[in-house]
Amino acid sequence: MIKLYLLISILLPLSLFAQENEEEIPIEEQRNNAIKALLQTVEINKSIYVADDQKRINKFLDLIDEREGMLAKAKNDLRLENERNARLEKEFEENEKVLAELEERLQIKIGVLGELFGVARQFAGELLSSSESAYTFTEFPERGDKLKEIGKIQVHSIEELEVLWLEYFNEIVASGEVKEFKSKIINSKGDSFEDNIVRYGLFSASYKSEFIKPINELNGFELLQRQPEKSILRNLKRHQRSDEYKTASIDPTRGFLLSLYLDKAGWIERIAQGKSVGFIIILIGIIGVAFSSYKIYFLNESKKILEDSNQTNVIQDMIDNIKKAKSYQSKENIIDELISNYSSKLDWGVSWIKFVAAVAPLLGLLGTVIGMIETFQAITLFGTGDPKQMAGGISQALITTMLGLMVAAPLLGFYTYISDRVNTLVQIVEEKGSYLLSKE
Repeated sequence: MIKLYLLISILLPLSLFAQENEEEIPIEEQRNNAIKALLQTVEINKSIYVADDQKRINKFLDLIDEREGMLAKAKNDLRLENERNARLEKEFEENEKVLAELEERLQIKIGVLGELFGVARQFAGELLSSSESAYTFTEFPERGDKLKEIGKIQVHSIEELEVLWLEYFNEIVASGEVKEFKSKIINSKGDSFEDNIVRYGLFSASYKSEFIKPINELNGFELLQRQPEKSILRNLKRHQRSDEYKTASIDPTRGFLLSLYLDKAGWIERIAQGKSVGFIIILIGIIGVAFSSYKIYFLNESKKILEDSNQTNVIQDMIDNIKKAKSYQSKENIIDELISNYSSKLDWGVSWIKFVAAVAPLLGLLGTVIGMIETFQAITLFGTGDPKQMAGGISQALITTMLGLMVAAPLLGFYTYISDRVNTLVQIVEEKGSYLLSKE
């Protein structure tokens, strides 16, 4: 709007000037007209500006009223907070006095029993820590809360001390009993179910002749991923099935020894520790045992053939060839040749058994040397501070030696047995040959 009026004030003198060119107006009249136009413009602008200023003044006055209201509210809030602060300070001072009085009364009540209460808190904490991993935690589910409460209290009542005494008494009784009860069990697959378990004091627990361990977070027991030796499990099974006195193995460390079986290597893992050398020893051992078994079977069949007169054998060949020979010397040569061929047939492959039996310990020694080299390399890199860094090389060294001896020992036995059988069969054939020559 203001811009419109300004435009009019500018264009009005210009129009008057244009009229001056068209018509000659007296100068005095022109001046009066210009002054009138200017006055009109000023009056118009004045009314506009006055209206705008009034609007701004009204808005400012409204803001002043609003701020004054906010200030009054803030002053009122400050007054209330000051009153509240004064009230709280008074209450704090009163509470400090009450607290001082209560502490004084507490010290008076504690007196000579302060040490007793401290011992009670200590015992409650120890029993609580052991109960979290104990085999009896499912039988006393409320024990944890009771012991926690006793551990927090400064001055115990007689009832609370009796609770602590009873909990310890229950623990003592449980340590000497073999008890069967139902509990939650978690198998190796993670499946949970409820069934009867047997608890042996505070030391061990079993489910169907297998050891289990307590899992407090799951409120149940978990089967061990790896069980002890079969002899221990057999004793456990025998004890559970018998009504008479039978011995059973327990873990006096409350599960620590049984947990070590999780880290104990099995036969497959031990063989794997021998790496490539160990697998080579096992391979040649299997080949040696298989060939030795075949050789023993072959010698047994050969003996049956010698003893069976109805089957064609070397003895029958001797008889047939002797009949064809003309002189004694030729007969003797024929028998020697037949015996030599038969002996070579029986001796075939026997030396290889001896060779494998001799090579197996050498390969074990090779694995030992390789393992010791790896051990020394680990010592060079990591030092001797961590024995686990050296365990791999030492395991390889010992496992390969063990495998070499395990392969060599039975193969030497097979070699001795097979050699003796071969000599026996050859001796039988030689005796038969001598007998045939003596008849001629």
